[in-house]
Amino acid sequence: MNKISVTKSNYLLDASYRLNTQAHKLILCCIAKLDPMKRPEKTITITASQYAELMNIDLKHAYEDLYKSADALFSASIILNEGDEDIELHWIQKKAKKRKGEGQVTLTWSEDVLKYLTQLSGQFKTYQLRHVANLDSSHAIRLYEILVRFEDTGWREISLYDFKKSMGISNIYPQFKELRRRVIDPAIKQINKSSNLKVTVKPKKNGLKIYGLRFDIIVDEQMALDYK
Repeated sequence: MNKISVTKSNYLLDASYRLNTQAHKLILCCIAKLDPMKRPEKTITITASQYAELMNIDLKHAYEDLYKSADALFSASIILNEGDEDIELHWIQKKAKKRKGEGQVTLTWSEDVLKYLTQLSGQFKTYQLRHVANLDSSHAIRLYEILVRFEDTGWREISLYDFKKSMGISNIYPQFKELRRRVIDPAIKQINKSSNLKVTVKPKKNGLKIYGLRFDIIVDEQMALDYK
């Protein structure tokens, strides 16, 4: 799994969506099977054994996770911003085909989402799948993606509004104390423990009001060397 990577348009990295952990990992496994420089087939098949290997999941749990994740993706949407326009897309265009006896699912990509995954032009980011494989919450995976394209810069500032929107929690946790306790701190703890990034956060204030977040990012170079 060391060299398997995920490539996404920056528009998609900063988009607003929320998936459960298993569905998030399934979509990343499927994206990792694509060649971003080629036009792919509309359908993609992944087996329980592939899913288990790529995401470090026990095989006996992978079967159930795979089928539930495929169901969750059918109703999941993505809202991304291009210029002044918000666009709503869907990951897949119809329900996944599940072959329970064979332990596999086949997904049919929506045509709209493919342009943000393959034949990319402009700005996009590639990261190694192994760096998110051991993250066990969707919040941690989303935060990793929000931050990873700024790994060379070493920091990212984001408004609280845009942060919550990208995390898919715009209407949840109105109190910052609760947002930090339930989302930000646990996600950072997981990222620092199980990925190649080391992250700290500082709230940005205007008087007593918190209006944004500054994340400082350090890449763990030793982790990269350990896998060469």
